[in-house]
Amino acid sequence: MLNVEHLQTFLAVTETGSFTAAAARLGFTQPAVSQQIRALEMQVGTAHLFRRSGSRMQLTQAGETLLGFARDLVALAERAERQMQGLSGIATSRIELACAPSTGERLLPALIAAFRGSHPEVQFAVDVGPTERLLGWLAAGIVQAVVVDEHPRRRTVEVLELGNEPIVCIAARGHQLLRGGETSLMEVRDCPLILPQRGTALRRSLEEQLRRRGGPAMPFVVLETDSVGLAAQAAADGLGLAFVPQHRVPRSRDLGTVRIADWQVTQPWFLLRQRAGEFHRAIDDLWEFAGSANGRKLIQRLGLR
Repeated sequence: MLNVEHLQTFLAVTETGSFTAAAARLGFTQPAVSQQIRALEMQVGTAHLFRRSGSRMQLTQAGETLLGFARDLVALAERAERQMQGLSGIATSRIELACAPSTGERLLPALIAAFRGSHPEVQFAVDVGPTERLLGWLAAGIVQAVVVDEHPRRRTVEVLELGNEPIVCIAARGHQLLRGGETSLMEVRDCPLILPQRGTALRRSLEEQLRRRGGPAMPFVVLETDSVGLAAQAAADGLGLAFVPQHRVPRSRDLGTVRIADWQVTQPWFLLRQRAGEFHRAIDDLWEFAGSANGRKLIQRLGLR
């Protein structure tokens, strides 16, 4: 029978690349890590799970084969522990969340900080990634809730709409579109553009606006990035026009906002959890807070409508 603690140690060595770093992460001694790996090798009947490559430990073929099973077994053991704690009335002290880049990285920390005012015992782990990846993590039980910028349209997911954030167009000071009053979207589409990555909800919204106004399906894109900071800096450097959340526009004398006639693009944000997920009282409490009057006031202060 495989030992879960040995599998956790195996994963720590895999992720850190050394027995010493794994020991520091786990709070073990280096000899203890070595002993656990040797014991695991005996359990699975292989001579070696790792081989040394320079200063790092790399997986052998046997280690690669074990890796997927180890991740699944450890995740299942952790879920079972959380489930039993919930049934015993013990509040889980650590919950795993994830968010999409940009506003999600600003919105989720603010929610956590406000929530911990009344739940100081709860600790959080937060990952950042594209929406499709986050939905996969949610379905697999790797995270308990996610903040994303697109409605999943899945019956297995419970959705709490957090609000909509206005999207604005910014350009470097001195750009020709900043010299007059309002400009048309057709004038904007003829300029070099800095857009989010293909497949993102905001990218689809922007391209839909161009199509509705008779513009090309493929605008003149000089840079694709999901980083608001990078997009704003590129716009300030004169690379092109960028579309960013209104409340994420840097306070800089190098940037101005392009006024576009009839411009009404907003980015929605949602909090999601599995509809038939495990019992998780802390997530229930966070969900309730996000939808409460105090939660709504916080979200509005962050610029969402």
